[in-house]
Amino acid sequence: MFVADFLRELFGNIARYADPTQRYVVLVSAAQDHVTIDVTDRPRQGDATFEGRHSGLAYYRERVLHAHGDWDVREKRGQWVPHASVPVDNAG
Repeated sequence: MFVADFLRELFGNIARYADPTQRYVVLVSAAQDHVTIDVTDRPRQGDATFEGRHSGLAYYRERVLHAHGDWDVREKRGQWVPHASVPVDNAG
């Protein structure tokens, strides 16, 4: 359920902040012990800086890091590029 909610948050951010004339990419891959999510989009011109863009993702960042996952959000060639590797508990 966490991954589905996280993806809803990411797609909501794309809808609110990404340039609708540009491509965006969302890659989701699953392994036995983790799910990896990578996103690339280009912000609309005149929107907030990249530093302020991911503040709504603070909840997800905290949960991923608390579970000893990987988290990185950066600007790369004018694009917003978040990456998360979310540990999956398959016990039970």
